[in-house]
Amino acid sequence: MSHTLEQIYVQSWQHTRGMTYDYLDMLSQEQLALTLPFPESQPLSYQFWCMIGAHESYLRKLKHGLWQGFACSLDGMGDVTIANIKSQMQKSDAKMAGLLQTLTVDSLLTDGSPAHWTVLQMIKHENLHHGQLINYIYCHQLPIPASWVDEWALSRD
Repeated sequence: MSHTLEQIYVQSWQHTRGMTYDYLDMLSQEQLALTLPFPESQPLSYQFWCMIGAHESYLRKLKHGLWQGFACSLDGMGDVTIANIKSQMQKSDAKMAGLLQTLTVDSLLTDGSPAHWTVLQMIKHENLHHGQLINYIYCHQLPIPASWVDEWALSRD
């Protein structure tokens, strides 16, 4: 069965984002405040803030053809909650699904770059944060989501 590049990117995004939801689903609200043992560490919630903001910002780049700057819809919402994180992720996932239907492998952005590069950057960025989230798993003895065990070769051994 042959797949188009768009289908491969959509499947890759859905797989990666699904794993992010699996991680989020195993957290308690209190765990969003956890930090790593060094002064510069941001709370665990920051990882999700950055993922959402990057995703939303990359979507604006795809829509407008140029980088529009970084912005995150969690800003100004007050306390960051698991429900807020999930809601904003789901909204941006829906926007992405619609936007990807308008792009082809040959779609170029106004800056001349292939649109699919931006989609690939979104996937790479989310995976980068998975690496960051693994640090919180091991530092704070958080559960390892089942979908992460094989994907990232995680264990307690």
